[in-house]
Amino acid sequence: MKKNIILILSVVIVLLNSCYKEEPLSPSSSENSDRFEFPQGNNDYDQIAKDVFDRFGVKIIYKDFVDTDFNLSWTNPGIGKTGYPIPENQRKDAVHFMANHIFGFLTPEITKKVLPPYFYIADSISQYSKIENPTSTYESVTPTSYFYTGIDFWSFTWNNAASWSKMNGTYTAQPSNPLIRPRTPFQVFYRRGVMLKEVYKNSIIKGNIVPPEGFNTGFDFTTKVESAAAMKDNPNYYLTRGFPGIFASSLNFNLSRLTSVTQTGPSLIFRDYVLLSMRYDADSIEILMPKASYPMIHEKYTIVIEHMKNKYGIDLTKIATKPENGYQ
Repeated sequence: MKKNIILILSVVIVLLNSCYKEEPLSPSSSENSDRFEFPQGNNDYDQIAKDVFDRFGVKIIYKDFVDTDFNLSWTNPGIGKTGYPIPENQRKDAVHFMANHIFGFLTPEITKKVLPPYFYIADSISQYSKIENPTSTYESVTPTSYFYTGIDFWSFTWNNAASWSKMNGTYTAQPSNPLIRPRTPFQVFYRRGVMLKEVYKNSIIKGNIVPPEGFNTGFDFTTKVESAAAMKDNPNYYLTRGFPGIFASSLNFNLSRLTSVTQTGPSLIFRDYVLLSMRYDADSIEILMPKASYPMIHEKYTIVIEHMKNKYGIDLTKIATKPENGYQ
């Protein structure tokens, strides 16, 4: 009996000693993001960036990137990404855009546990790839406008790189016109909308923003919807049913038709209306979705606008308004 006890204890000790000890996850970079000097200068706009950090805990980084910084991701490793600093004569505009048009429409309560500690805003971010075999070499450059899956950062393009591809040194696709920094009121509105959309989506997922009580009343989340224009008179047409559509892509600010009721649901419909209210003002919604035909859309839109203003101090109609004062 004594021998059996000793044998069992020996086996337990061996197993305990051989157990895998999980190490904390950390970026696989020799230089992590803490190497950035912050603020990154002593200009007036650097103080604005510092004010954002003091309130939100997020550092706006616009220079001193190395390629490694852009290749740390929770999902795809993104090998080959390269980022370039914003030209000095454009840094003021870039910081003002981030401070006024992104953080100006947020609060720390909304962004807690949502935003990463770093926002890289680069002149351009692109991914180079090269595929070689015995008979050919294919090369390409693909710009990255928005990147939301960094380990401790999100990154955004201020201008952009040109995309191109070559086969054996010969262009198969000539360099395309790159995305340029937002200049017109619509461009500023659209660019901020693409970025803010992701913040608000994640804030709702995290529970930082919750719908008003009873918001889902009146929605049928099981019956098949119709989405074809020819079916507008059908009672199951998605707009008639009160579904405004969805913002399917993280790379644009475009509203898409709801083609299946499974694309929304009790936990998603409030999000759909928040994003709708950020994209279109009341006049635009009346043009796209007339109240006479789709009264439920207008009813829920009004509820969301008032709820966000009264509970969170956010006026979504201002996000939906094209700015006339540039980056200020």
